[in-house]
Amino acid sequence: MSCNCDRNSGLLFFLTGLGLGIGLTALLAPLSGAATRRLIGRKVDEGEEWIKDKAAAAQDCVKGTVKDLCDRVEEMAR
Repeated sequence: MSCNCDRNSGLLFFLTGLGLGIGLTALLAPLSGAATRRLIGRKVDEGEEWIKDKAAAAQDCVKGTVKDLCDRVEEMAR
């Protein structure tokens, strides 16, 4: 007689672990949901500013490099 006990017990253990993980996370979370959302929002805003700063620096670098190349080409053309 064949039985699928291993497959069913594996699913049961997974769901039990998932439920325990969610429960422990809710109990041990250092911040409330609203505070966590505010923190995530602030971090996203900081990340956005960081990306904008890096993009502006990269743009300035590319513009400088293109200007240098144009100057070299003009100098070589003389």
